[in-house]
This record gives sequence, C-alpha cells and structure tokens, in this order.
Amino acid sequence: MAALTMKTSTSLLYNNYLLLLRHSRTLYSSGVTLGKAVKAPGVSLLEKEWQREFYQKEKGKIYDKKPFKLTLQPGKPYLWCACGHSKSQPLCDGTHLMAQLRIRVKPIMFRVSEETDVWLCNCKQTNNKPFCDGTHRQEDIQTAIK
Repeated sequence: MAALTMKTSTSLLYNNYLLLLRHSRTLYSSGVTLGKAVKAPGVSLLEKEWQREFYQKEKGKIYDKKPFKLTLQPGKPYLWCACGHSKSQPLCDGTHLMAQLRIRVKPIMFRVSEETDVWLCNCKQTNNKPFCDGTHRQEDIQTAIK
C-alpha cells in the first residue's frame, strides 16, 4: 500500500511539473557549434539572493554538449534541470524526485522581468546557473557525449 501511495504522489508531482513546463516554454533546436562563443545574457535573477539551489557544489550529469535557446516570458516561473536526468531538457520534469535514483542535485527556479532569448546550459557544468557560460567547449565535456 505504501508503494502505491509513493508512486501516486510522485506521479502527481511529475504532472505538476509537466503542467508548469507546458505553459512556460518555447524551445528551439540549437545550431551552436563548438567554435561559437556563448555568453550569459544581461539578466540578473533575484532568486539568487534567497534560493540555495544556485549555490549547490555538486553538478549534474552531462546531458548534451551544446546549450538550448529559449524564449523566456516575463513573470513566468521556469525550472532549469540541474541534475541532467530530465526528459524535457533543459527544463525539469521532476525526475530528481524519484527516490530510487538518489539524485541530490535540485532544479533552479527563476523568472525574468522582460521577454528575452537566452541560452540555457545543457551540459550542467556551468558556473553561471542556469545560463550557458561556454563550459561545454571543454574537451572533457565534448568527449563525455558521443
């Protein structure tokens, strides 16, 4: 009975994440190559002042070796996947909540004040979460994903 309850609550959390994602993103396929420089946008996130997930020491699993371009809408909450296990990259789908995976890295929640196009990190090794800082161009990250 306890397993059924846990499965049901995980399912509800997952559905809530999907609902949030469905109403908050427009994804584009990325044509970013190894040689292009990708800089963080001039967006300051107020959440960095209070959200401890921005300061996690551990970094997630490398998902891809290039960032995703995303058009962010003002005032909408976004959950950037920091663990690298989400099936709806670069945003979180709640996979980190599955106890059997033992994932300690939590997603980053943020909002922007004006509509803007940004490159969100997909290698999960950035030092400017959730934005790409070009870390994906390092040789070890490029060789980690075939």
